[in-house]
Amino acid sequence: MNKFSLLLFTVMFALSACKQNFKKGDKGLEYKIIANGSGLTVKPGNFMQMHICQFTNDGKKDTILNDTRTAGSPVIEPFDNTSVPPEYYKILAQMRKGDSLIIRVPVDSLLAKNMGTLPPFFKKGQYFTTTVSLIDIFKSREQADSASRVAMEIAMKKDSIDNVAQMFKDDKILQDYFKKNNIKTIKGALGTYVEIIQPGTGNKIDTSVVVRTNYTGRTMSGKMFDSNTDPSKGHVEPYDVNLTSDRTLGGSVIKGWQDGLTMLSKGAKAKFYIPSPLAYGKQQAGEDIAPNSILIFDIEIVDVLTKSQAKLATEKKMKEMQAKQKHYMDSIAKARPDTSKVSAKK
Repeated sequence: MNKFSLLLFTVMFALSACKQNFKKGDKGLEYKIIANGSGLTVKPGNFMQMHICQFTNDGKKDTILNDTRTAGSPVIEPFDNTSVPPEYYKILAQMRKGDSLIIRVPVDSLLAKNMGTLPPFFKKGQYFTTTVSLIDIFKSREQADSASRVAMEIAMKKDSIDNVAQMFKDDKILQDYFKKNNIKTIKGALGTYVEIIQPGTGNKIDTSVVVRTNYTGRTMSGKMFDSNTDPSKGHVEPYDVNLTSDRTLGGSVIKGWQDGLTMLSKGAKAKFYIPSPLAYGKQQAGEDIAPNSILIFDIEIVDVLTKSQAKLATEKKMKEMQAKQKHYMDSIAKARPDTSKVSAKK
């Protein structure tokens, strides 16, 4: 949810509930139910279709942890006392289809219970707030699954439309950037722009290989968010990108990398300029990558491995990890005091 939408949503809640005081729930929860619905309350064994937003507020801005509206579709969850915490179960059991709910808990109490485990933006004096909008109630798993499929189809169509619009927007930003900085690029089939710094040799990369790479990733503002060549990021070793369909050879990467790599060959050095829909899209990715961020990667193709070469490399790496783990466990065992002799003396 963007800031305006969240503000509007919060204001609507506030206006509807302005004459209500928060009720006290269990374990420090405070809540308000805004009764806009009708019909029976949710029952054990039912399934709840909900939009949920969780955030904190420092008095100036909201820090959103989770928002199903941004994700694109509501969640559907079973309502039973085994999957829902008791303190929440008692509150949700009062809701009808169409009702809205605000649940908040003081951050002070969370800090007291979870000192050192909460994100740094949880500050004393704030509230951790969850808003729930109960869209529908289903009596059976079949009804819930059917509604979930419909919601997924709607979300996919909306994402597709949103992505097309965002691609046009990002493309304009990149074209202006290239013109301003006199950068020459080639464009991939999906929309990634590649600036060749050093041509490689041999065949172009395809989906039959695993690519060994060095990389550094930055935002358009120049902020470095990851690298396997900068020691500050803590993982200085080549990164293998599996472009094959064999998942045992490693995981895949963002679409922008897949698109850009097919324009390179072994030994190449390049920059990838990746529109946000080919990167992390509307999702926040870590602290430095905001939603709809265009990403820039410095890429070096260290090697190109066949499936058999990649399999051997994977097996070698696994053996090395196992050897390190065994060495670590052996060192711990040697460091332990021998209590058998003490027991014998007694």
